[in-house]
Amino acid sequence: MLTSKFNGIRIAAIACAVPKKEVTAEFIYKRHGQTLTEKMKNTIGVNTVRQSIKKQISSDLGYVAAKKILHEKSINPKDIGILIFVTQSPDYSIPATSCILHKRLGLHDDCATVDINNGCAGFVYGTHVICSMLSCLNCEHALLINGDTATSKKTSKDYLKKRVSVPFGDGTTAVLFSKSKSSDIIDITLRTNGNGYSSLINYDGLRRLTYSSEELNIGHKNIRFPLMNGIEVFNFSITDVPMQIIEFINTQNKSINDYDCIILHQPNLYMIKQIVKKIGADIDKVPVSLYKYGNTSGASIPLTLVDKYGDINDGEVNSLMCGFGVGLYWGTMSASIKLIDILPMIYSDDYFIDPQLDYYQYD
Repeated sequence: MLTSKFNGIRIAAIACAVPKKEVTAEFIYKRHGQTLTEKMKNTIGVNTVRQSIKKQISSDLGYVAAKKILHEKSINPKDIGILIFVTQSPDYSIPATSCILHKRLGLHDDCATVDINNGCAGFVYGTHVICSMLSCLNCEHALLINGDTATSKKTSKDYLKKRVSVPFGDGTTAVLFSKSKSSDIIDITLRTNGNGYSSLINYDGLRRLTYSSEELNIGHKNIRFPLMNGIEVFNFSITDVPMQIIEFINTQNKSINDYDCIILHQPNLYMIKQIVKKIGADIDKVPVSLYKYGNTSGASIPLTLVDKYGDINDGEVNSLMCGFGVGLYWGTMSASIKLIDILPMIYSDDYFIDPQLDYYQYD
C-alpha cells in the first residue's frame, strides 16, 4: 500500500462556490419517464443540482472561492507559493488554466502552478501533490482549486437523454494549505487501476483525430460525450474502495469509530450506502451533499465539508476522506480540520472576460 505522512502541514481554509441557479429533480428526471424517474430518485438520491450560466466555467467558481479564502484569512496573494488546479473542464487545451488563475488572483512570479487532469479522486490526489510540493519549497501557503462544470448547457442534446447525465452538478472548491509548527498531520494513500480506464470515458480528444471514418464507426468512438459502463464502475466502487479504506485505517492503527466524520465522494446514494455498510461506519457520521448539489466530481469532498460545517465556527473535526472514480483512480486521506476554517457556501454567477481573446490576428 502506497502511503504518505505529511507533518507540519494543515488545511487552513476551505471554500466552495456553486452557481446561483438551482435545478430541481422534477426537471432533471422528467426526460426519462415516470417509472425510471422513481427508480433513479431512490438510487441516485439527487433532489437538486446547481447549474452554471452559459459563460461561467469551473475556473470562474474556483476564482471566487479562492478570493474568499484570501480575504477571510487576510492572506496576501503574493504569499501563495503554489497553485494547483484539478479539473476535467479546463479553460483551454493550452495553456494550463492554473496560469490563468495565477494572473486573475494576482499571485507572485515566485509561485509554482500545475494543472492536474483528474475527476472524482481529484481532491485526494491534488492534496498529495500540493503537500509534497509545499514540504519541499520555501513558501508558507498553497492553494488547491478543484472542480468541474459538467451540466447540460455544455453537452450535446443526445447526452441529455442518457442516464449518466442525471446526477451531475456544478461546483468548484478552493483549499488553503499552510505550514504549521503544531502537530498537524495529513495521511494519504493512493491507487490506480488503468485496466478500467474505459469504464468511464469521453472519446472527444486528440486520439479521436487519429481514427479514420471507418474506425470511428467501430464501437462508440464517434460519440462525443462521456460513456460509462455502470456495472464496472459500481463493482469497483463497492469492492476496491471500501477495501482501501479499511487497509488505510489499519495502517493508522485506528478503527472507523476514531473519526468524527467520513467524507466520501458523492456518485449516488446507493453506492454511498454500500460503502458505508462495508467499512462498518455509522451512517450518522457520513454527510451527504448529493441531495442538494448532485455529483460534483473532484469537488465533492470539500463541498460536502462546506455543506455540513460551513456555518459552524467552533470545534475541530477529525475527518476520513475518500475519492474514487474515472481513471480508475481512488485515494483515501485523513486530516483534522478546525470548523472555523470551513467557510460558508458561496453562490455566484460571476465569470471571466478574457482580454486576450482579440490579441492575435490571423490571415
